[in-house]
Amino acid sequence: MYPPKFSYVIPDNVKEALEFLESHDDAKPLAGGHSLIPMLKLRIFRPSYLVEIRRLSELKYIKTEGNVVKIGPVVTHYDIMKANIPLLSETASKIADPQVRNMGTIGGSISHLDPSADYPAALIAMDAKVRIKRTKGERVESFSSFAKDMFTPDLNPGELVAEIEVPLLKDYKVSYQKLERRAGDFAIVGVAVALKVNGDVIQDARIGLTAVNKTAVRASEAEKILLSGKISEKLIEEAATKAMDYANPTSDIRGSAEYKKKMVKVMTKRAILAALNR
Repeated sequence: MYPPKFSYVIPDNVKEALEFLESHDDAKPLAGGHSLIPMLKLRIFRPSYLVEIRRLSELKYIKTEGNVVKIGPVVTHYDIMKANIPLLSETASKIADPQVRNMGTIGGSISHLDPSADYPAALIAMDAKVRIKRTKGERVESFSSFAKDMFTPDLNPGELVAEIEVPLLKDYKVSYQKLERRAGDFAIVGVAVALKVNGDVIQDARIGLTAVNKTAVRASEAEKILLSGKISEKLIEEAATKAMDYANPTSDIRGSAEYKKKMVKVMTKRAILAALNR
């Protein structure tokens, strides 16, 4: 398969990139290309211009400010994996294969917003924020608001994801568990869990699910169950069962809707136990 013809633009800075994107509705930013290029080959997208932003150093950084980690959009999955960011680094380590992790970027991933992508489970569980930039200013959205629908981020023409901000969950036990058909595949079910534990009681619980709905979802009622008593097998079982209520999957080559929904319980329980055992 061959992509349609397009022109290639290499701006010198973010300002130039934004100006070009704003003045050309049919332009698309290009970072790692692992989301965009396959869609070009399928001719789902037919942009007249690709604007390369990967080389812009202004967009490539990971910095900690207080209890917050700020990540530039062209930071690769590999760089995030090595940054030791609780939950997010583990999630990055399970994305695809080394080639993709070395080239793919977090900004490209969330701008593409594949419903089976790994990051959304962690980002929604962490209450991540997305800073969106345009020529006349910027705005900040919670990741849950940013993810409007499958393949539909809250990005207007001429806007660019400029930064992803996540809390540094220092005192949390975390785990990302992914069910995949084969190594390196998209998730059939992905569950991100972060737990703040004090003795035999969970003080705070965060559970994010990916690949089981149009966008990632936060299993808030399952979280409440984990906070309702002492840690026990029964409590974990009840929480994992409740997480199934947030799944509305569709049948596809990776499995039936019924199978996927049942696996939400299995993977949620596995993620909770993995986190508690760390």
